[in-house]
Amino acid sequence: MTWKIFSFRVGKDLFSRMPLKERIAQAIFRFETQLSRLEQTASRLQQRDREMFERCIGARAQGDVAHAVIYANECAEIRKMAKIVLSSQLALERVVLRLKTIEEVGDILTHLGPVLSIVKETKGKLTSVIPEVSSELEEITEFLNGTAEEAGLTPEINTNFEASSEEAKRVLEEASAIAEQKLKETYPDLPVPPEEEAETVKPPEAEALTEAGEAETPEVESPPAPSPEEVKEMLYAYLKQHGGELTLPQCCQELNVPREVVSEALELLQQEGKIKLQ
Repeated sequence: MTWKIFSFRVGKDLFSRMPLKERIAQAIFRFETQLSRLEQTASRLQQRDREMFERCIGARAQGDVAHAVIYANECAEIRKMAKIVLSSQLALERVVLRLKTIEEVGDILTHLGPVLSIVKETKGKLTSVIPEVSSELEEITEFLNGTAEEAGLTPEINTNFEASSEEAKRVLEEASAIAEQKLKETYPDLPVPPEEEAETVKPPEAEALTEAGEAETPEVESPPAPSPEEVKEMLYAYLKQHGGELTLPQCCQELNVPREVVSEALELLQQEGKIKLQ
């Protein structure tokens, strides 16, 4: 079944008549909401890494290097995602501070350019890790762009684009460096290098079993299923990316979510007035 979603609530439309200070306050609130989501994701990643790390240690202690390497590889991937999430948190915290400065002094011309550049780069990094947060950052960016346009500041912002980009680059580099240092302090060193090839360290007995086709396939837990709220956000982002059109089987496959869960999320979005089913 294919639906055509013909109505979206877009931030720019909702807040088109807000005073400047109220617009900035709304943007701050929305950024802080995304910071909370990033914090929750960071906590889940840390818990998942702890589980894989303990399995890695257990496998290593039992002399099962093949499994130890698999768990170490999973830890390495988790830590890559954790670094993206943490550096994004730090960058968005700087954005919120800058917007609060704008809220207090009203100097949108000087400060908004770097804010938009930082959010743009952060949004791009999060696309493959937390697409729903990336999608929300896109909406907030459009909202802030609309604020700048209505204030008649677009030409000046474009003039200062190079300076804004340089400041944004510096902020992002600082955030990345701090995130890397915090990860080293938070996550323990792996007992097995993740790049190590399991085949080169297998004992002869393990190789014989592999050749005989009797070696067990390592079991690695799948990530926890997304919550109904997360499914709803994923579905809303999916609808926007596909121009409001949805084919249920294809959507379920791409989001890796059961059909009944997607149907429930559609109903929730309709109840909230974010979509209308045609």
